[in-house]
Amino acid sequence: MTTNIETADKWIENVNAKDVAAVLKISDRNIELIGPMGASAGHETLAEWVKNSGISLSTQSRYAKGHCVVYEQEGRWENENGQVMVYTFMEIKEGKVKRIARFDTLDEAFGYCGMSEEDLVE
Repeated sequence: MTTNIETADKWIENVNAKDVAAVLKISDRNIELIGPMGASAGHETLAEWVKNSGISLSTQSRYAKGHCVVYEQEGRWENENGQVMVYTFMEIKEGKVKRIARFDTLDEAFGYCGMSEEDLVE
């Protein structure tokens, strides 16, 4: 059985590789996507995002509790200089990412899902 951390790591790896089929395979058909430009749902929206976002994520730390993970990540976008720290929340059930949300601060991510520094995965 795959752990939530393994699923989240694989999801990020597939996004970085722009492997749409692999991302969709481990994403719930009705995945909810929450970001700075609002919320949307479904495989079609996710596929478009993977193809067009130009994002590359490098995970710095991982937090996990129950079905949820929060990743502190360095994000880079194609055709843009520099990078920014982002905080990615994922809800994972039965080996599939059901919900993903991006936050600008760790406190926002923790507030969204009820986690804390105590949930750091070593």
